Amino acid sequence: MEHTHVETRDATTVEEMWQTVVPGARIARADGIQPAFVFHGVAEPGFGLCDYTVGSTMVIESDPGDQMVVGRIAGPRIRATYRRERIDTTVPFVVMDRPIEIAFTGRIAGTAVSFAREDVDEAARRLSGDDTLRVRPLGYAPMSEQRLRYWTRTWEYGRDVLLRSPERAPLIEQQVRSLLLEASLLTFPSTLTEALASGRPARMLPAPVRRAKAYIDAHATGSIALADIAEAARLSPRGLQYAFRTATGRTPMQYVRRVRLDAARVELRAADPSMETVAAIAARWGFSNLGRFAAMYRAEFGETPSTTLRS
Repeated sequence: MEHTHVETRDATTVEEMWQTVVPGARIARADGIQPAFVFHGVAEPGFGLCDYTVGSTMVIESDPGDQMVVGRIAGPRIRATYRRERIDTTVPFVVMDRPIEIAFTGRIAGTAVSFAREDVDEAARRLSGDDTLRVRPLGYAPMSEQRLRYWTRTWEYGRDVLLRSPERAPLIEQQVRSLLLEASLLTFPSTLTEALASGRPARMLPAPVRRAKAYIDAHATGSIALADIAEAARLSPRGLQYAFRTATGRTPMQYVRRVRLDAARVELRAADPSMETVAAIAARWGFSNLGRFAAMYRAEFGETPSTTLRS
């Protein structure tokens, strides 16, 4: 893990430090920085954690991208908006899939920890025993005072080990990273906590369904027919429909659409809007009708494809 300690009054440097933890963080406005920005952080691919203080009148726009971000910000005059709702930043909050805007005046003290989306889903599947689970937020605040205390204790331990300890033990750092991820998953309401609360039994996908998913994942950019998936799964089309829906709650073609939407979103985020178009990216992922693609995309992610491309 790479450790960073910075003190500065330069807004560009402030933005760069925040981006080591949340790459989509951007300062939209900053009217001077006083007192200085003090940042302690640690980062590696798929993970970042930081503590910071700063004084200013500032507006920050932060897009979590393909991450789950947990933060907490204390200060006298803070206004935060997430999913068109005002949120309380003085208690930990989770951000996924959609951007958050934070405006403040005066001195603030903040913390943030981020995890790669693929690590989030992998950990959730391990905790639930359901290897089809994909984490979706169902709220931004801790589910209870008990969960809040659990997350806070875990955060304090992680901060002490990763930011304050003079020793650098890679094995311990990885264990702390795992503890922080698990605490974050269990503290905030999501499809994981919903599954755990429902007592849904852990299960392994049947072999035909695993073969079907593998075929879809490998051929998502090409033409996929139900008969092709059924042949790969070694079932009849009707048998595949029944087995796939029973195991995953969706049809094979619904899964195809979801895989393609996720892939198109990744490409839209990475694309240069001066070089790429929504239509070209949609076409690469099998969406020939641009209007229908835009409607499905907005229903799934809460924003238009063009907004993602420009962000």
